[in-house]
Amino acid sequence: MKAPSARQIAAGVASGERSPTEVVRAALDRIAATNDAVNAFVWTRDEAALADARASEARVAAGEARPLEGVPFTVKDLCAIADGPTNHGSRAFEGHRHGVDAVVVAGLKDAGAILVATTTSSEFGNRPTTESALFGATRNPWNPERTCGGSSGGAAVSASLGVAPLNQGSDGGGSLRIPAACCGVFGLKPQRGRISLAPLMSEEWSGLDVYGPITRTVADAAAFLDATAGPARGDPHWAPPPERSFLSACEEEPRLRVAVAYERDGEAVAPDAKDAVRATADLLADLGHAVEEAVPDLIGMQEAFVLISSVGIGSLDLAAERLDLLEDRTRLIFDVARQIPAVEYERRRQAMHRAARAALALWDDYDVLLTPTLSRAAPVIGEMGADVETAWDDYRNWLCWTWPFNCTGQPAASVPAGFTADGLPLGVQIVGRPAGERTVLSLAAQLERARPWPDPPL
Repeated sequence: MKAPSARQIAAGVASGERSPTEVVRAALDRIAATNDAVNAFVWTRDEAALADARASEARVAAGEARPLEGVPFTVKDLCAIADGPTNHGSRAFEGHRHGVDAVVVAGLKDAGAILVATTTSSEFGNRPTTESALFGATRNPWNPERTCGGSSGGAAVSASLGVAPLNQGSDGGGSLRIPAACCGVFGLKPQRGRISLAPLMSEEWSGLDVYGPITRTVADAAAFLDATAGPARGDPHWAPPPERSFLSACEEEPRLRVAVAYERDGEAVAPDAKDAVRATADLLADLGHAVEEAVPDLIGMQEAFVLISSVGIGSLDLAAERLDLLEDRTRLIFDVARQIPAVEYERRRQAMHRAARAALALWDDYDVLLTPTLSRAAPVIGEMGADVETAWDDYRNWLCWTWPFNCTGQPAASVPAGFTADGLPLGVQIVGRPAGERTVLSLAAQLERARPWPDPPL
């Protein structure tokens, strides 16, 4: 039976047709039944989640149901939660407790949603697959020999398996969109500053990293955004509020100017990944959109991206005696990052922003850009990044269409777009104008209606 969406659960709870306790128990049971196969869940709240479900039932009985009443959600192991561990995917932080909910977690709870579990990540989110010395590899529900992507891999697996309809993740170079594409679900990187990183962070990786949702439906991602968007006091980046709710965008039938790109800067893209973009472009034309090929200028951001993301990891406050607990690649990043002069960092950061302005010129003429999410479908676990010295060379081509839009800061989403010949999911990426999440959501929802995506076989 198809897993219910967040909106279906919330409507059923508010009407009395669904019990929050039964919904939460079903999510916990699904974790117990699947986690040995996929290794996607770090920690479950069990009794605390059931206590929250009983409180949810009391609100419904009092006529005080909230927009996401009784809906289960998960949080990536990099994000602070009040009553459990945040390990940051690392042996160096194993069992660490922040003792406070991140604003994004608090927003979901305030909307009535119930935290059921935390999900796996690579160490500090520093690789695009979900493999760590602490937890091992998280497996793709469509083929357990393949990666689920990363670093929000556990969140994508949770969405794919229907464990929780709402799954929080983060994205500093594609970490929401990559696993969404690998697992056949929807992943939205919001505009920089859309969701606060407070209270423990002001910005992450000089603004490259953002929080966002991975979901089974586009409308659920919009509902997540409605519950969590907005700045907190002291945030360095603020995204302007939308004119109407993000959820309302999913009901629209847009007619847009769509730029389509298949390759960039000589980066090779697999034929089936191109075919997925081509089929989507043809569908958009049939739906009434004006579609033509155009490629943004993305030259000049790569060196800055690598340096800024490396310094973001190397600047973590970690006692010297715990450095030996880091994975080899992370330790290398720490050692290199701590030798980079502040002046060089600032020069690269300014160069990145200049290059971002050049890239954004494309959106003077188009409403959205359509690209492959990844240059090829999910590789075999352990295939990429085995040599710590050359890991970026492995990742660069695979991620050639994701990380540039962390540099520009604009919203981007991965939408399911069929399968390879051997049954692996493919995704296409929709990139909107700055602060243009409503346009991205409206187009993605239109694609979802026209070409529904199936449930995974596991």
